[in-house]
Amino acid sequence: MEFLNNSKNYYLNRKTYINLRWIAIIGQLVAINLAAFFFKYDFSFIKANLIVLIGAISNIYLISFYIKNLLSNKTAFNFLIIDILQLTLLLYITGGILNPFIIFLIIPSVFASLSLEKKNKLYTNLNYTFKYNFSYFFL
Repeated sequence: MEFLNNSKNYYLNRKTYINLRWIAIIGQLVAINLAAFFFKYDFSFIKANLIVLIGAISNIYLISFYIKNLLSNKTAFNFLIIDILQLTLLLYITGGILNPFIIFLIIPSVFASLSLEKKNKLYTNLNYTFKYNFSYFFL
C-alpha cells in the first residue's frame, strides 16, 4: 500500500502558512484597535499590539531566513507553538475565557493535526489543552 508509506511525510507549505499567518495578524490588529478605539473597551491595547508584533516578527523571520519551500516537522511544530503562545497571551490581556475569540485558539491545533507527525501532534494538542485550561481556571 503505497499510500501508507507516503503518508509518513508530513510537511506544511511555507507560502500557505505565511499567508495564513498574515491574515491572522491583520485580523488581530484590526480587532484589537477596533475594540480599543471604536468600542472603547478598557484593556492594554499597547501590550496586545506588541504581542501581535511578535507574531509579525516571527513571520518575517519565516519569510527571510527559512529558505525551503516546505516546512519541516520540527519547524512547523515550533511556529505552531509560537502561535498558541501568542493567542494565549492575547486572550490573557483581553479578557481570558470570556473573550469571544477563544475559539481561535484551536486553529494551530487543527494545523498540527493535519500536518505534523504523531509525537508533535500530541505535544501541540497537549500544549493547546493546557493553555485552554489555564485560561479557563486562572484568567
